[in-house]
Order: sequence, then C-alpha cells, then structure tokens
Amino acid sequence: ENFVEYLKQNLLTPREQTAIRVDEWVYGPGVPSNAPVVQSERIARARAQAEQFVWGRPPSELETEEWGTQEWLLFFRALPKLTASQMADLDREFDLTQSGNSEILFAWLMKALESGYTPADEALETFLTSMGRRKFLEPLYKELAKTPAGLERAREIYSRARPTYHPVSQQTIDEVLGWKEEKAAA
Repeated sequence: ENFVEYLKQNLLTPREQTAIRVDEWVYGPGVPSNAPVVQSERIARARAQAEQFVWGRPPSELETEEWGTQEWLLFFRALPKLTASQMADLDREFDLTQSGNSEILFAWLMKALESGYTPADEALETFLTSMGRRKFLEPLYKELAKTPAGLERAREIYSRARPTYHPVSQQTIDEVLGWKEEKAAA
C-alpha cells in the first residue's frame, strides 16, 4: 500500500495512473489487460521450422545453424507426434539421440517416447540411470508408464537407478511407478 500511495502521489499524474491501470497491475488477478505482448523473431523462426518440417521440408534444409537450447526446445514442443521415419531423419541430421545437452536430450527423449522411436531406447536408459534431476525423471517415467510394456520397462530401469536418486526423486518416481520397497527386495 505504501508503494502504491507513493507512486500515485509522487510519480504518476492522475492521467498516467488511469492509462497505466496501477490498481489492475498491483491488485488484479493474472496478467493485466494492458501488458505488453513480447514478440520474438527467434521463437517465431523455431516454430516456423517445426511447421516446415511437418509439411515435408528435409531436416538438412531447416535453418538451425545459430540455434541455442531454447530454440531446440521450442522446435520440439511445436512438433506433433512424429513418425519413426521423421524421427530418424531428424536424428540422422542433428544427432539428437547423442546430444550432450541435458535439456535438448530430455526433450528429444520425450518426443522419442511419444513417437515410439526405439533407436533412442539406449540413450533413454543411460539418461535415466545417470541423471538425478526430478524435472527430467518424472516426465520420462510418466511417459513410459502409459503402457503396460512401458511400465514394465520403467520399473526395470528404475530398479537399477533408484539407489542413485535423491530421496525426493525416489519418492516421486515411487508414486509414478507404484513402487513398493518389497519390489526392491524381490
């Protein structure tokens, strides 16, 4: 309240207060209606490349030369479920299954699971047995657990990886997989 009072008395004219909608910004829910809309050319280009790929543009012709992690993540999020052939084309061109960037590899592995791209299976297992970050583990295990065969595979990988995970990650993945301590002893 002190800040708003000071703002209104010392920094803004009544006209500016009305134009800015101070009370909406400070006390209103969500994003105010007059919030600036940020337009990013890089975001637009990454999404456009995803659309072009879906429409048949070969990966070798995609404009990815100066992409950083965020562009790759936007690209993956903009893609629908892909065919095995499309996944193989992307992997062959960009060597995504072997990415050394955990963020990119995670997004690629999520896309691989969604699309049933089995050439990424070994990389998935390596990632799950060497990565301890819950932000990566939970979504991957959830995606695996969507099918009976995937759940079985997830539990097999988890039985080996669980001892290396932080207790908070263990608790989360235990819930995702319906894991009981007896299973570890069995």
